Amino acid sequence: MSQQGRWPTNSEPKSELEHKLGECIWWVIILAERMNIDISEALEKFLAKTEKQLRD
Repeated sequence: MSQQGRWPTNSEPKSELEHKLGECIWWVIILAERMNIDISEALEKFLAKTEKQLRD
């Protein structure tokens, strides 16, 4: 979005995106912990379901 001029930035777009992706993942992990959800198990279930849907 920064490269397309739709996300204001004062730094290098790639490093800023890397930071934002890390931040998003961190928040998802925190949310899972607070809700007593095993994030690894949730990911495995999601991937298994998605792979099955892609095969069908």
